[in-house]
Amino acid sequence: MRGGTLVMTDVSVGNVGQLSADLLIATHQMERVAFFDEDAVVPVVGADAEGVVRTSLELYRGKPQGIFVLQQRSAHVPSKTQGFCDRMCAWLQASGFKQVLFLTSLPSAIRMDRQLADQGQQVSAHCAVQGGASRKRVEELGWELLGAGGGEPLPHE
Repeated sequence: MRGGTLVMTDVSVGNVGQLSADLLIATHQMERVAFFDEDAVVPVVGADAEGVVRTSLELYRGKPQGIFVLQQRSAHVPSKTQGFCDRMCAWLQASGFKQVLFLTSLPSAIRMDRQLADQGQQVSAHCAVQGGASRKRVEELGWELLGAGGGEPLPHE
């Protein structure tokens, strides 16, 4: 995983991140290499279209090497979310991924009127791993934070 790229998902509006990850996994015939036994994620077990058992939180490796997808299929337990985030950040740092892309979606209700009219790329920064994304980097990329004009401070900034 060291030096690779990780695509992460969560349970969000319309399951956009999850469906996008499923498309990546299927299109690139990614191999499941691990599952996470995480008590902060609601346990789910089910079979896919081919009868393969799937769980709440699974890691897939792509071809070519260096691309990974962490597919989350069920929600966080609200009282355990902070611990989950702390453990995931520690795992991300220990794994040594070069890049982490987080696929999610947000309800339009948190956007301001001018943002609803703009169909350009918009970013909501929720947390940053030390040495990762920061307000300065978001501004360098020319992205606008969602919400009240991006005035809220980013955690870990």
